[in-house]
Amino acid sequence: MQAEHSVEPRGRLAVDPINWLSNPLDWRPIDRVTLLALLVMLVPVISVPSFALLTVLAPGYLRPEWLWPLQALYGLHFVLLVGFMLMAARKRQQVDDWPAYEVFVCASFMVVVLTTGFFTGTHFGEALLLNLVGILIVSALGTIRRLIRTFYVGCGILAAFVLIDLMQVVPAAPMLAKPLVGSDGFFVTGLVLVRVMICLVAIGIARLAMSAVARWVERENLYREMSSIDGLTRVSNRRSFLERGESELSRARRFADSPVACIMVDLDHFKKINDTYGHHAGDQVLVKASGILQQSRRQYDEVGRYGGEEFALLLPNTTATTAALVAERIRSTIAGTAVDVDGHRIHMTASFGVASYPSADIQCLNDLLKAADKALYEAKETGRNKVCVMDAEATAST
Repeated sequence: MQAEHSVEPRGRLAVDPINWLSNPLDWRPIDRVTLLALLVMLVPVISVPSFALLTVLAPGYLRPEWLWPLQALYGLHFVLLVGFMLMAARKRQQVDDWPAYEVFVCASFMVVVLTTGFFTGTHFGEALLLNLVGILIVSALGTIRRLIRTFYVGCGILAAFVLIDLMQVVPAAPMLAKPLVGSDGFFVTGLVLVRVMICLVAIGIARLAMSAVARWVERENLYREMSSIDGLTRVSNRRSFLERGESELSRARRFADSPVACIMVDLDHFKKINDTYGHHAGDQVLVKASGILQQSRRQYDEVGRYGGEEFALLLPNTTATTAALVAERIRSTIAGTAVDVDGHRIHMTASFGVASYPSADIQCLNDLLKAADKALYEAKETGRNKVCVMDAEATAST
């Protein structure tokens, strides 16, 4: 009987509701813009009662013919934001992103803030400050490419206001009937309260932005670690090890008296351990062996998981003779170590191959790795649990 499968309607996504307590960086793009819209909505929500409060506390200081158009702009902005948010609530069922939504939220914020700054004569002060705070939070939650576009919108508006100032078409701070500084030289109380409210809003938004940026930095560090560290053994992965090897070989070529040694390590009979005790036991053996390698290295040596049960060590400023001694010490430590898994004591051994640069047959990192791998092959073919060095004069075995 054929299994039945539930099928989502075409064009619709299985969408979970927004978890407002989770980190916004984990949200879908359209939901992050909704959060931005709510923050931007603070502009009309705070500004309308602020100017009303200023009118009560400082009567006669504001010109109604300029105040009411600005209040109407706030009202229109609020209505449009609510409309976009309602449409986004429906669109999020079909799409993850809505570019026009984000562009409107960012651009409308700049338009309203800069217009308010022009009307009150603060477009070079509070208005620019609020725009910088807005850019800060959008850079953490939004799309940089779209933010740059809206930034150009803000630059154009600001340039237009500067041109109006230079041409003296409209007087400075046209909404103010008289200066908000009293005859006693102090600011009008209402203005102080309004500025305090603006500062509190800016601080709250900036704090949210810093939290988002901090989470972004943590995530970047995690991704960087995941791209360079082997998840199981916590040593460098193959790609990271090869990058370090190229760097050290490049340095060694510049300084003739700067040798570089490589030790290839392969755990003996590792497949048998997996087959006998299970892969979880094999994983613990790998972790134990990598721990021994890490403890045996110098601070500037590099340990990497080269593949499967094979590891590699890069030893700058080390000759083949010294590297062979290091390899022998590690071999002895591994041979004397056991791993307890599910009541079983698993003993392990490893084979080692050593090579170093400079050498007549080694011109690049690939040659160095091949030489060490050839020595490792010799160690495994001649009895395992031993160290072999490509340079015959430095060969050490047990």
